[in-house]
Amino acid sequence: MYEDVDPHRWQRHLLGHTFSVSTPVESSLEGRKTALQAFGSWLRAHEEAQVMLASILVVVGMWWLVRTLLSLVINLICPLMVVVMAVVCVPQLREPLMGQNYPALANLLKSILLKLAENIKTS
Repeated sequence: MYEDVDPHRWQRHLLGHTFSVSTPVESSLEGRKTALQAFGSWLRAHEEAQVMLASILVVVGMWWLVRTLLSLVINLICPLMVVVMAVVCVPQLREPLMGQNYPALANLLKSILLKLAENIKTS
């Protein structure tokens, strides 16, 4: 099936047609390998460069974490808070969503908020 011995060049016979497949430029691949090996050995030899690269990775990781948390807050928690505030503030929304249990739920929410305020005040 393969006629050529060169590992970067192949000929394939498919349905009576011959297709030649080869890598574009072999010297550029070799140049990339040596540049990458040189960078790796230079990085292993210089401790300051390792610290700098690690700090850059930490900063990128922290930025990714902050961005993720902000998008979570903006996309999930803010709409839920809008719905809760609308239900609490607009009387016409209370009846369909909470039914006849609204006074009990309001008292429970009030007691929870008062306890939280008391804990904040004592700390």
